[in-house]
Amino acid sequence: AFEIYPDVAAKAFPGCLASLYLRRTKDEGTWMRRIAIGLGMMVSVLAAPAAAMTFMKVDYVCPIGGERFSARTMGSGTSFGHFLDGRAYGAIKSPWPLVQCPGNGFVIFRETFSADEVRVLDAYVQGEEYRRMRESETSYWLVSRLMQAIDAPADEQAGVLQRATWQASPAQYPRYVAAAAAAFAEQCPDQRPAARRDQRWLHCQMILGEWERRLSRFDAARARFTSLQPQVAALVVGEDSERNARQFRAEIAQQLQLIEQGDNADTVAVDANAPAHRSAEAATQESAAAAQAAAQAADAAAAAGGRRD
Repeated sequence: AFEIYPDVAAKAFPGCLASLYLRRTKDEGTWMRRIAIGLGMMVSVLAAPAAAMTFMKVDYVCPIGGERFSARTMGSGTSFGHFLDGRAYGAIKSPWPLVQCPGNGFVIFRETFSADEVRVLDAYVQGEEYRRMRESETSYWLVSRLMQAIDAPADEQAGVLQRATWQASPAQYPRYVAAAAAAFAEQCPDQRPAARRDQRWLHCQMILGEWERRLSRFDAARARFTSLQPQVAALVVGEDSERNARQFRAEIAQQLQLIEQGDNADTVAVDANAPAHRSAEAATQESAAAAQAAAQAADAAAAAGGRRD
């Protein structure tokens, strides 16, 4: 059985439009399936039937405290697309549900931990702060605090915080986004030199712009997306770059339209590579090309007439 675990925009590989991938863990012989964060995320869980979301009863041993229990666990899911903040939609729960130990409330986000990490986490989950948060915070927010306690890599913490925003209530959302945005800003700083920018930087920046729009910071969001728009061609390179660049350009255009409308709603991303969208795009391009050709012909005729005079 596979489980889907968090990842982060800074590690999203270039072929993000099919961003479900397998990654070898540090524990020899253990494989886990991970969902890459990114604006182009369209996940389809391997080995799952079409449009299927399945659950199964799984036996667990809590990594902290050793409690044995069983929990209903999602085994597979299928995404039909994604929202502009990266959350998948379809026959799938997004973010992927995490299992929580019934006794101490520890959220299982990894299969194994070092002895030092177990000591730190055991003390933390027994503390007043974690006990209090269990009553009101989401599972991915709890994971972000657990990861902070063991000083997990900053990019992984950023990915978990992004997923926490997908779970947030309206009251929690501004606070969760503030934490996630601060973590993402460290991964893709606005002032990174152009030579060091890449497609992963672009993914991350677009998530930051989405959060600005969702919090009605329309001027900041407009400035960010306007700045990103001309950079797509240079940053989206490699295999399937044409398809990926088309998606990025479409989402940036969609964001700018939403911003002009003063719309801060959670919004499904346009699928720029869907046949209907491609047909409309092709028609627009053909119309533009025809208009350009007509203008050039008119200019040539005018120039010829001037020479005759």
